Parts: sequence; C-alpha cells; structure tokens
Amino acid sequence: MNYKIEKNIPISIHGKSGVWSRLATEMEIGDSILLETRSQAMGLRTSLKRFGYKATTRTVEGGLRVWKLNSQGKTQ
Repeated sequence: MNYKIEKNIPISIHGKSGVWSRLATEMEIGDSILLETRSQAMGLRTSLKRFGYKATTRTVEGGLRVWKLNSQGKTQ
C-alpha cells in the first residue's frame, strides 16, 4: 500500500456531534433531562464534561434525571 503525506488537513472535532452533544449544547445551566437508562445518562454526562460543564444525576420516578451545572458544579 502506498501512503501519501498530506498537509493543511484540519482535525475533525471528535465526539462533538451526535444526540448527546446536541442536547448538551442546547441545555442551559440548571436544565435537566429525564432519561430511561443509565447508559443514556452516562452519555449525556460525558458530553457535558467534554464541553466543560459538570452534571449531576438522580434516580427519579420514571428513570434518571441529569442536570447541567456550571464548571463549579452550581445551577446558577
């Protein structure tokens, strides 16, 4: 196989697309989302962390709720 060295190719933004990243960017500090599974909650929490936010999760009636917090862990 021949390899070609290329210059000036921008690096794609890995992990900053998809449903969880979209939700993370649309949420405001203090907003929350009710999710059905722990893996969904972890996906949203991971996206929030990638964008520099903190999150908290609580088990509530109907599933798990994830809140978007500021970088200091507060809702304000």
